[in-house]
Amino acid sequence: MSTPTRTPRTRTSQTRSVQIRIIKTAAALLAKSVDGDVSTREICDAAGVTAPTLYHHFRDKESLIRAVVDFGWTSFLESKRTVAAVVHDHIGDDIRAGWNNHVEFARENPNFYRLMWSPGVAPNSVALREAHRLLYERMKLGASRGQLRVSPAMAARIVMSATVGAALALITQPEHYTDDSFSRQLLEAVIAFVTVGAATNGQGRSRRAAPQSTTIASAAATLSSKLESEPNPLTPAERQLLQQWLTVLADTAP
Repeated sequence: MSTPTRTPRTRTSQTRSVQIRIIKTAAALLAKSVDGDVSTREICDAAGVTAPTLYHHFRDKESLIRAVVDFGWTSFLESKRTVAAVVHDHIGDDIRAGWNNHVEFARENPNFYRLMWSPGVAPNSVALREAHRLLYERMKLGASRGQLRVSPAMAARIVMSATVGAALALITQPEHYTDDSFSRQLLEAVIAFVTVGAATNGQGRSRRAAPQSTTIASAAATLSSKLESEPNPLTPAERQLLQQWLTVLADTAP
């Protein structure tokens, strides 16, 4: 009985099947890893392949991790495209939707997210370039409506940098960011800096901007600063108590 001949298409399909199995196995191990790392031996054992097979498909561990990150971000990009499909009247609301989607992904996939921004992975990530392209295209739309105060490229860089910084801070230092006020206020600061013609209405939506006025939060922050730097008649205990109150107002007041 003759042995079936393997066509190039069959070999390619089998090769891809092995690659996907290795990537999915590494992704599953990485997601469960306490320290965000996994050895190639663990991956080989779990995937049922030998080390030579792994290195036949991936030049080194860095190449495999890069493939794993791109695989993990496939679902993220799908969610990004879903978010991008909804076009709001003002670019500020588009930024909010994208920001919330981004931060949620980081919190749900902290190991993937940290790896994504590691020096060995980020510069060559196809998924990251696609995420930036989606953001840039939306900024271009905002610019065409006269809703940006900077160029689309600058707006995209600012929004992406601030979003990534917030997400990394939240997942790597959770003890310092115990609620969402930090992320929310940074988001609104970014929107205020890069956009024109809108302001937050307290419900996470944009409206026509009103004349600027001093808020409780800004007044509290100013007084807190002056309390530390200028002479005053309060006792140390009184100053400490007042500083606590002012900090609460500055960090949480609308």
